[in-house]
Amino acid sequence: MPITFNVISRKNLQQPNDPPKYYADIVGDGKTTLSDLAKHAASVSTVSKADILAVLESTFSKIADDVADGKIVYVGEYFTLQAGGSSEGKDTPEEVNASSIKSVKTIFRPGKMIKDALKLAEFKKKA
Repeated sequence: MPITFNVISRKNLQQPNDPPKYYADIVGDGKTTLSDLAKHAASVSTVSKADILAVLESTFSKIADDVADGKIVYVGEYFTLQAGGSSEGKDTPEEVNASSIKSVKTIFRPGKMIKDALKLAEFKKKA
């Protein structure tokens, strides 16, 4: 199934008198749930959907715990996850402490399998 995109216009804020340009804006189309993943895995193996769901739930719970513990989690050749964030600047190293951290986010890095899949992706304009 191809990746869907809309067409959007954007003005160049540095050149406000120039006409807008048009860009492809990739949009999400549908969703895949944990249950969908388990159902697919069950259909291509001898393991039941319930057993697969139990393994996936346990695995993703461990991933969340490890990211929250500051570990970089490598999920095979699919992706890595780790914590990242931003902090307030201080004048001296001694002033920097945990309260200097202003936001925390998850850093997702696609691995070879996802990068290769995206190279082969097809696109279609949303009607």
